[in-house]
Amino acid sequence: MITAYVRDGEGLQARLLEPGAALPPGTVWLDVLRPGPEERGLTERLLGLELPTEEDMSEIEASSRLYVEGDCAFLTTPVISRGDNGRLDLGLLTFVLTPGVLVTLRNTEPLWLSIFAARALRSPALVTTALEAMLGLLEAVVDRAADVLEMVGGDLDELSSRVFAEAKEHELRTDDRAGDGARRRRIVQRAVTGSPKPVADSLKAVITGVGRAGDLTQKVRACLAGLERLCAFALTVVGARMNKDQKVRLKTIARDVHSLVEHAGFQAMQTNFLLDATLGVIDIQQTNIIKIFSVAAVVFLPPTLVASIYGMNFHHQPELDWSFGYPLALLLMLLSAVLPLVYFRRRGWL
Repeated sequence: MITAYVRDGEGLQARLLEPGAALPPGTVWLDVLRPGPEERGLTERLLGLELPTEEDMSEIEASSRLYVEGDCAFLTTPVISRGDNGRLDLGLLTFVLTPGVLVTLRNTEPLWLSIFAARALRSPALVTTALEAMLGLLEAVVDRAADVLEMVGGDLDELSSRVFAEAKEHELRTDDRAGDGARRRRIVQRAVTGSPKPVADSLKAVITGVGRAGDLTQKVRACLAGLERLCAFALTVVGARMNKDQKVRLKTIARDVHSLVEHAGFQAMQTNFLLDATLGVIDIQQTNIIKIFSVAAVVFLPPTLVASIYGMNFHHQPELDWSFGYPLALLLMLLSAVLPLVYFRRRGWL
Protein backbone atom coordinates (compact mmCIF):
# COMPACT_ATOMS: atom_id res chain seq x y z
CA MET A 1 0.00 0.00 0.00
CA ILE A 2 1.35 3.43 -1.00
CA THR A 3 0.10 6.58 0.71
CA ALA A 4 1.12 9.94 -0.74
CA TYR A 5 1.07 13.00 1.51
CA VAL A 6 0.52 15.95 -0.78
CA ARG A 7 0.85 19.65 -0.03
CA ASP A 8 -2.30 21.41 -1.25
CA GLY A 9 -1.82 25.09 -0.63
CA GLU A 10 -1.54 25.46 3.14
CA GLY A 11 -3.03 22.04 3.79
CA LEU A 12 -1.88 18.44 3.58
CA GLN A 13 -3.79 15.54 2.07
CA ALA A 14 -3.27 11.77 2.19
CA ARG A 15 -3.95 9.90 -1.06
CA LEU A 16 -3.73 6.19 -1.81
CA LEU A 17 -1.88 5.51 -5.05
CA GLU A 18 -3.25 2.79 -7.30
CA PRO A 19 -1.08 0.80 -9.75
CA GLY A 20 -0.23 2.93 -12.77
CA ALA A 21 -0.94 6.23 -11.00
CA ALA A 22 1.22 9.31 -11.49
CA LEU A 23 3.01 11.12 -8.72
CA PRO A 24 0.64 13.86 -7.46
CA PRO A 25 2.10 17.38 -7.69
CA GLY A 26 3.21 18.68 -4.31
CA THR A 27 4.02 15.22 -2.88
CA VAL A 28 6.49 15.49 0.02
CA TRP A 29 6.15 12.03 1.60
CA LEU A 30 5.44 8.58 0.19
CA ASP A 31 4.69 5.93 2.81
CA VAL A 32 5.16 2.45 1.34
CA LEU A 33 3.76 -0.32 3.55
CA ARG A 34 4.51 -4.00 2.82
CA PRO A 35 5.15 -3.38 -0.87
CA GLY A 36 4.46 -6.12 -3.36
CA PRO A 37 6.06 -6.25 -6.80
CA GLU A 38 3.51 -3.77 -8.23
CA GLU A 39 3.90 -1.22 -5.41
CA ARG A 40 7.67 -1.53 -5.51
CA GLY A 41 7.75 -1.09 -9.28
CA LEU A 42 5.39 1.90 -9.12
CA THR A 43 7.52 3.66 -6.49
CA GLU A 44 10.72 3.04 -8.42
CA ARG A 45 9.10 4.32 -11.62
CA LEU A 46 7.70 7.45 -10.00
CA LEU A 47 10.98 8.46 -8.34
CA GLY A 48 13.51 6.92 -10.73
CA LEU A 49 15.40 4.95 -8.10
CA GLU A 50 15.86 1.38 -6.91
CA LEU A 51 14.40 0.54 -3.51
CA PRO A 52 16.36 -1.75 -1.15
CA THR A 53 14.98 -5.26 -0.78
CA GLU A 54 13.96 -6.78 2.52
CA GLU A 55 17.22 -8.73 2.54
CA ASP A 56 19.18 -5.51 2.04
CA MET A 57 17.32 -3.87 4.90
CA SER A 58 18.05 -6.82 7.19
CA GLU A 59 21.82 -6.62 6.73
CA ILE A 60 23.50 -5.58 9.96
CA GLU A 61 26.60 -3.88 8.55
CA ALA A 62 26.37 -0.10 8.43
CA SER A 63 27.36 0.08 4.76
CA SER A 64 24.23 -1.88 3.80
CA ARG A 65 21.87 0.22 5.92
CA LEU A 66 23.33 3.69 5.41
CA TYR A 67 24.48 4.69 1.94
CA VAL A 68 24.10 7.27 -0.79
CA GLU A 69 23.28 6.77 -4.47
CA GLY A 70 23.38 9.96 -6.50
CA ASP A 71 21.20 12.57 -4.82
CA CYS A 72 19.33 9.97 -2.74
CA ALA A 73 20.25 8.93 0.81
CA PHE A 74 19.13 5.50 2.04
CA LEU A 75 18.85 5.28 5.84
CA THR A 76 17.64 2.06 7.51
CA THR A 77 17.15 1.64 11.24
CA PRO A 78 15.29 -0.74 13.58
CA VAL A 79 12.29 0.88 15.27
CA ILE A 80 9.91 -0.09 18.05
CA SER A 81 6.74 -1.63 16.65
CA ARG A 82 3.91 -3.80 17.93
CA GLY A 83 4.02 -7.27 16.41
CA ASP A 84 1.18 -9.51 15.29
CA ASN A 85 1.11 -11.11 18.76
CA GLY A 86 0.38 -7.73 20.37
CA ARG A 87 3.79 -7.44 22.02
CA LEU A 88 6.38 -4.79 21.32
CA ASP A 89 9.01 -5.87 18.85
CA LEU A 90 11.58 -4.47 16.45
CA GLY A 91 10.79 -3.66 12.84
CA LEU A 92 12.93 -2.16 10.10
CA LEU A 93 12.18 1.26 8.66
CA THR A 94 14.03 2.70 5.64
CA PHE A 95 14.11 6.40 4.87
CA VAL A 96 14.82 7.19 1.23
CA LEU A 97 15.53 10.90 1.10
CA THR A 98 15.37 12.36 -2.40
CA PRO A 99 15.75 16.09 -3.19
CA GLY A 100 11.98 16.61 -3.15
CA VAL A 101 10.25 13.53 -1.68
CA LEU A 102 10.75 11.39 1.42
CA VAL A 103 9.99 7.66 1.04
CA THR A 104 9.41 5.49 4.10
CA LEU A 105 9.66 1.79 3.33
CA ARG A 106 8.39 -0.57 6.04
CA ASN A 107 6.90 -3.99 6.70
CA THR A 108 5.44 -3.18 10.13
CA GLU A 109 2.78 -0.78 11.36
CA PRO A 110 4.21 1.13 14.34
CA LEU A 111 1.62 3.13 16.21
CA TRP A 112 3.87 6.18 16.54
CA LEU A 113 4.04 6.54 12.72
CA SER A 114 0.27 6.50 12.39
CA ILE A 115 0.02 9.09 15.18
CA PHE A 116 2.56 11.33 13.45
CA ALA A 117 0.72 11.01 10.12
CA ALA A 118 -2.56 11.99 11.80
CA ARG A 119 -0.88 14.97 13.48
CA ALA A 120 0.63 16.05 10.16
CA LEU A 121 -2.80 16.04 8.52
CA ARG A 122 -4.13 18.24 11.34
CA SER A 123 -1.03 20.47 11.43
CA PRO A 124 0.40 20.65 7.88
CA ALA A 125 3.32 22.79 9.11
CA LEU A 126 4.92 19.57 10.42
CA VAL A 127 5.45 18.28 6.87
CA THR A 128 6.43 21.16 4.62
CA THR A 129 9.41 19.44 2.96
CA ALA A 130 10.90 15.96 2.76
CA LEU A 131 13.56 16.90 5.33
CA GLU A 132 10.94 18.24 7.74
CA ALA A 133 8.98 15.00 7.38
CA MET A 134 12.07 12.89 8.13
CA LEU A 135 12.99 14.98 11.17
CA GLY A 136 9.43 14.74 12.47
CA LEU A 137 9.44 10.97 12.07
CA LEU A 138 12.81 10.68 13.82
CA GLU A 139 11.49 12.74 16.73
CA ALA A 140 8.45 10.44 16.90
CA VAL A 141 10.72 7.36 17.01
CA VAL A 142 12.78 8.86 19.84
CA ASP A 143 9.64 9.82 21.77
CA ARG A 144 8.32 6.28 21.44
CA ALA A 145 11.61 4.80 22.61
CA ALA A 146 11.56 7.15 25.61
CA ASP A 147 7.97 6.10 26.42
CA VAL A 148 8.93 2.43 26.35
CA LEU A 149 11.91 3.07 28.62
CA GLU A 150 9.64 4.95 31.05
CA MET A 151 7.19 2.04 31.00
CA VAL A 152 10.00 -0.45 31.64
CA GLY A 153 11.34 1.76 34.44
CA GLY A 154 7.94 1.75 36.15
CA ASP A 155 7.74 -2.04 35.82
CA LEU A 156 11.22 -2.40 37.29
CA ASP A 157 10.31 -0.21 40.27
CA GLU A 158 7.25 -2.34 40.93
CA LEU A 159 9.22 -5.56 40.58
CA SER A 160 11.89 -4.19 42.91
CA SER A 161 9.31 -3.47 45.62
CA ARG A 162 7.90 -6.97 45.20
CA VAL A 163 11.31 -8.64 45.45
CA PHE A 164 12.31 -6.83 48.61
CA ALA A 165 8.83 -7.24 50.08
CA GLU A 166 9.34 -10.99 49.63
CA ALA A 167 12.63 -10.63 51.49
CA LYS A 168 10.81 -8.76 54.27
CA GLU A 169 8.22 -11.49 54.47
CA HIS A 170 10.98 -14.06 54.77
CA GLU A 171 12.45 -12.00 57.62
CA LEU A 172 9.09 -11.98 59.40
CA ARG A 173 8.87 -15.72 59.03
CA THR A 174 12.35 -16.18 60.43
CA ASP A 175 11.88 -13.80 63.40
CA ASP A 176 8.33 -14.86 64.17
CA ARG A 177 8.01 -15.30 67.92
CA ALA A 178 4.53 -13.97 68.64
CA GLY A 179 1.26 -15.85 68.33
CA ASP A 180 -0.03 -13.47 65.63
CA GLY A 181 2.81 -14.38 63.25
CA ALA A 182 0.52 -16.17 60.82
CA ARG A 183 -1.68 -13.08 60.63
CA ARG A 184 1.33 -10.84 59.91
CA ARG A 185 2.50 -13.18 57.18
CA ARG A 186 -0.91 -13.07 55.52
CA ILE A 187 -0.89 -9.25 55.63
CA VAL A 188 2.53 -9.08 53.99
CA GLN A 189 1.57 -11.70 51.42
CA ARG A 190 -1.52 -9.75 50.38
CA ALA A 191 0.46 -6.51 50.23
CA VAL A 192 2.99 -8.11 47.89
CA THR A 193 0.83 -10.15 45.54
CA GLY A 194 -2.70 -8.90 46.17
CA SER A 195 -3.75 -12.44 47.10
CA PRO A 196 -2.51 -15.16 49.42
CA LYS A 197 -0.46 -16.89 46.74
CA PRO A 198 2.56 -18.97 47.69
CA VAL A 199 5.80 -17.02 47.75
CA ALA A 200 7.37 -19.32 45.15
CA ASP A 201 4.59 -18.49 42.67
CA SER A 202 5.05 -14.77 43.30
CA LEU A 203 8.82 -14.95 42.75
CA LYS A 204 8.27 -16.95 39.58
CA ALA A 205 6.06 -14.12 38.32
CA VAL A 206 8.78 -11.63 39.31
CA ILE A 207 11.40 -13.51 37.29
CA THR A 208 9.04 -13.53 34.30
CA GLY A 209 8.51 -9.78 34.67
CA VAL A 210 12.24 -9.12 34.97
CA GLY A 211 12.87 -11.17 31.84
CA ARG A 212 10.22 -9.25 29.92
CA ALA A 213 11.68 -5.92 31.09
CA GLY A 214 15.16 -7.02 30.06
CA ASP A 215 13.92 -8.09 26.64
CA LEU A 216 12.21 -4.74 26.04
CA THR A 217 15.27 -2.85 27.22
CA GLN A 218 17.50 -4.73 24.79
CA LYS A 219 15.09 -4.02 21.93
CA VAL A 220 15.05 -0.32 22.76
CA ARG A 221 18.86 -0.31 22.94
CA ALA A 222 19.00 -1.87 19.47
CA CYS A 223 16.60 0.79 18.18
CA LEU A 224 18.63 3.59 19.76
CA ALA A 225 21.91 2.21 18.42
CA GLY A 226 20.48 2.29 14.90
CA LEU A 227 19.16 5.82 15.40
CA GLU A 228 22.52 6.98 16.74
CA ARG A 229 24.29 5.72 13.60
CA LEU A 230 21.57 7.18 11.38
CA CYS A 231 21.81 10.66 12.94
CA ALA A 232 25.60 10.73 12.63
CA PHE A 233 25.41 9.61 8.99
CA ALA A 234 22.63 12.10 8.17
CA LEU A 235 24.57 15.01 9.67
CA THR A 236 27.54 14.12 7.49
CA VAL A 237 25.77 13.32 4.24
CA VAL A 238 22.54 15.32 4.31
CA GLY A 239 23.79 18.24 6.38
CA ALA A 240 24.54 20.33 3.31
CA ARG A 241 20.85 20.30 2.34
CA MET A 242 19.69 21.47 5.77
CA ASN A 243 19.20 24.97 7.00
CA LYS A 244 20.37 26.08 10.42
CA ASP A 245 17.15 25.19 12.25
CA GLN A 246 17.05 21.71 10.71
CA LYS A 247 20.65 21.06 11.73
CA VAL A 248 19.82 22.13 15.27
CA ARG A 249 16.82 19.75 15.31
CA LEU A 250 18.90 16.84 14.07
CA LYS A 251 21.66 17.53 16.62
CA THR A 252 19.02 17.71 19.35
CA ILE A 253 17.65 14.35 18.22
CA ALA A 254 21.17 12.93 18.33
CA ARG A 255 21.70 14.24 21.88
CA ASP A 256 18.35 12.82 22.99
CA VAL A 257 19.26 9.44 21.50
CA HIS A 258 22.62 9.47 23.28
CA SER A 259 21.00 10.27 26.63
CA LEU A 260 18.44 7.49 26.10
CA VAL A 261 21.25 5.04 25.29
CA GLU A 262 22.83 5.83 28.67
CA HIS A 263 19.46 5.49 30.42
CA ALA A 264 18.82 2.16 28.69
CA GLY A 265 22.23 0.97 29.88
CA PHE A 266 21.30 1.92 33.45
CA GLN A 267 18.01 0.02 33.15
CA ALA A 268 19.87 -3.01 31.83
CA MET A 269 22.07 -2.91 34.94
CA GLN A 270 18.98 -2.55 37.13
CA THR A 271 17.41 -5.55 35.40
CA ASN A 272 20.48 -7.67 36.11
CA PHE A 273 20.47 -6.49 39.73
CA LEU A 274 16.81 -7.42 40.18
CA LEU A 275 17.39 -10.81 38.61
CA ASP A 276 20.31 -11.46 40.98
CA ALA A 277 18.25 -10.23 43.94
CA THR A 278 15.31 -12.48 43.03
CA LEU A 279 17.54 -15.50 42.62
CA GLY A 280 19.15 -14.60 45.96
CA VAL A 281 15.77 -14.59 47.72
CA ILE A 282 14.96 -17.95 46.12
CA ASP A 283 18.32 -19.32 47.30
CA ILE A 284 17.58 -18.12 50.84
CA GLN A 285 14.21 -19.86 50.79
CA GLN A 286 15.75 -23.06 49.46
CA THR A 287 18.43 -22.85 52.15
CA ASN A 288 15.67 -22.47 54.73
CA ILE A 289 13.99 -25.61 53.43
CA ILE A 290 17.27 -27.52 53.62
CA LYS A 291 17.72 -26.20 57.17
CA ILE A 292 14.38 -27.71 58.13
CA PHE A 293 15.52 -31.12 56.92
CA SER A 294 18.82 -30.67 58.72
CA VAL A 295 17.04 -29.83 61.99
CA ALA A 296 14.76 -32.83 61.54
CA ALA A 297 17.81 -35.05 61.09
CA VAL A 298 19.46 -33.61 64.22
CA VAL A 299 16.24 -34.10 66.22
CA PHE A 300 15.74 -37.73 65.22
CA LEU A 301 19.37 -38.86 65.13
CA PRO A 302 20.10 -38.96 68.93
CA PRO A 303 16.83 -40.80 69.78
CA THR A 304 17.63 -43.25 67.00
CA LEU A 305 21.04 -43.81 68.55
CA VAL A 306 19.49 -44.49 71.99
CA ALA A 307 16.90 -46.82 70.48
CA SER A 308 19.61 -48.62 68.49
CA ILE A 309 21.71 -49.19 71.61
CA TYR A 310 18.85 -50.66 73.62
CA GLY A 311 17.61 -52.59 70.64
CA MET A 312 20.78 -54.73 70.59
CA ASN A 313 20.26 -58.34 71.66
CA PHE A 314 23.33 -58.85 73.83
CA HIS A 315 22.91 -61.22 76.80
CA HIS A 316 24.85 -59.11 79.31
CA GLN A 317 22.98 -55.84 79.05
CA PRO A 318 22.11 -54.78 82.64
CA GLU A 319 19.44 -52.19 81.70
CA LEU A 320 17.26 -54.97 80.28
CA ASP A 321 16.66 -56.25 83.84
CA TRP A 322 15.77 -52.85 85.28
CA SER A 323 12.10 -52.31 86.04
CA PHE A 324 12.43 -48.67 85.07
CA GLY A 325 14.64 -49.36 82.01
CA TYR A 326 11.92 -48.76 79.43
CA PRO A 327 10.80 -45.37 80.87
CA LEU A 328 14.45 -44.40 81.19
CA ALA A 329 15.08 -45.17 77.49
CA LEU A 330 12.05 -43.11 76.49
CA LEU A 331 13.24 -40.24 78.68
CA LEU A 332 16.73 -40.39 77.15
CA MET A 333 15.28 -40.30 73.64
CA LEU A 334 13.07 -37.34 74.55
CA LEU A 335 15.92 -35.40 76.13
CA SER A 336 18.28 -36.16 73.24
CA ALA A 337 15.67 -34.69 70.84
CA VAL A 338 14.73 -31.62 72.93
CA LEU A 339 18.19 -30.49 74.08
CA PRO A 340 19.54 -29.82 70.52
CA LEU A 341 16.39 -27.85 69.73
CA VAL A 342 16.84 -25.72 72.87
CA TYR A 343 20.51 -25.15 72.04
CA PHE A 344 19.76 -24.18 68.44
CA ARG A 345 17.01 -21.84 69.64
CA ARG A 346 19.31 -20.01 72.05
CA ARG A 347 21.97 -19.70 69.39
CA GLY A 348 19.43 -18.11 67.03
CA TRP A 349 19.75 -20.81 64.40
CA LEU A 350 16.01 -21.48 64.40
